[in-house]
Amino acid sequence: MKTLGWVLTGLVLLVVVLAMQVMGRTRSMSGCTSSVVIGRGPRGEPVECICVEGVVSTCFDSGP
Repeated sequence: MKTLGWVLTGLVLLVVVLAMQVMGRTRSMSGCTSSVVIGRGPRGEPVECICVEGVVSTCFDSGP
């Protein structure tokens, strides 16, 4: 019974670590160090994104 507990604990820790890795890779845009970031949209077009507290808030097409 003690072995089963250790095995289950190990599996839970493994799932938590893998979930953290997957969550870290789901960020679409990194480097939100300033208030405006220019990046690529889903079709490859340039977009300007507004950052609030280090998180991308909204994106829109680049203007002239």
